[in-house]
Amino acid sequence: MGKYTDLIKKLLNTSIIKYGMVGIINTLITGIIMFALMNIFSVSLRISNVVGYIAGFINSFILNKLWTFKGVKSSTLTQFLRFTGVFAVCFLLQHGLVLVLAEKLLIDKNIAAIAGMIFYTGISYVFNKLFTFKK
Repeated sequence: MGKYTDLIKKLLNTSIIKYGMVGIINTLITGIIMFALMNIFSVSLRISNVVGYIAGFINSFILNKLWTFKGVKSSTLTQFLRFTGVFAVCFLLQHGLVLVLAEKLLIDKNIAAIAGMIFYTGISYVFNKLFTFKK
């Protein structure tokens, strides 16, 4: 039993697992806001997507700074500026994908939004690990 407990503790302490856990929280925040705006308040896909991702961005920076990549010694301002740059690039790629899926390929807006969330999570982890919170 001790071997498995130690393995689980090690896994939970890796940045990819922590990033994934933060990503789940961010996805819930982003998704709840985005889908509520679109489906309850009839806000456009474009605006709902932007507002949802801004809320996720704020949460993501705080949790990743304080928990996922907490051992990194660069200044908070430097990390925030890098994080903002990574967010902007990843969001623009994600937003473009969502619009192409929903408006050009006529895929349901909810499916397009989910595909965009998955895409965003993968590319943002790579960029944040290599650039924002590099050791």
